[in-house]
Amino acid sequence: MSPDRPPLVIIPAHNEAESIARVIAGLRSTVEDVDLLVVNDHSTDATREIVDGLGVRQIYLPCNLRYRGAVQVGCAWAIANGYGRAVFFDADGQHPASAIRPMLEKLEDADIVIASRFSGGNAPGAPLGRFWGNQFFSRIASRLTGQRITDSTSGMKAIGPAVLPFIANGDFLDIHAEALVYLGMRGFRIAEHPAAFAERESGASMYGRLSFLQYPILTGTLILCSVIRAWLDKGKEGGR
Repeated sequence: MSPDRPPLVIIPAHNEAESIARVIAGLRSTVEDVDLLVVNDHSTDATREIVDGLGVRQIYLPCNLRYRGAVQVGCAWAIANGYGRAVFFDADGQHPASAIRPMLEKLEDADIVIASRFSGGNAPGAPLGRFWGNQFFSRIASRLTGQRITDSTSGMKAIGPAVLPFIANGDFLDIHAEALVYLGMRGFRIAEHPAAFAERESGASMYGRLSFLQYPILTGTLILCSVIRAWLDKGKEGGR
């Protein structure tokens, strides 16, 4: 890790031609002292050409790895190029660039900082079902890790040098509740920063119509697997 490297903002993008230019412009105007990396998850629209035209560094994946795979590729690239801090930032325009700086400041005393929509209660405009589903798994994650987590499904996170290799090399299926439970149980410090997310204006969500049925089952299963893995790995390594 090079001490001279600024934080790296990792932007997974799949068919986000309608929003990617606006997202990059917002980042450039709000946080000037960061580097940007778009991990283009095999987009079939004009996302690639738009990013190239904006002069932003881009990794184009030859096949669709989905969100988790794109984030892991970004983290692996960050490590290989000497970065010690990274921020995960969606390409659909929902994440607030204004939250990046305070999240990085909190990273001085934490290993992971989550941009939380729910740290002060229900977020304005959030569907009730989504809110209670999030809160259910967030409370489970809080109990298992012994740390306060109010938004276990937030995709906007800042991570430090100790966590980067765990994400890059880990066999997580989900970078949300599953990873938070595992990392928290391994002793990594988790903090939150309140943030207001915007509604998606264009493109398609990575969650399908049946996600309200699939997500609880999958998340519950992955959390259970994380608990078992954390216990086994702690026993092997005597700690982290």
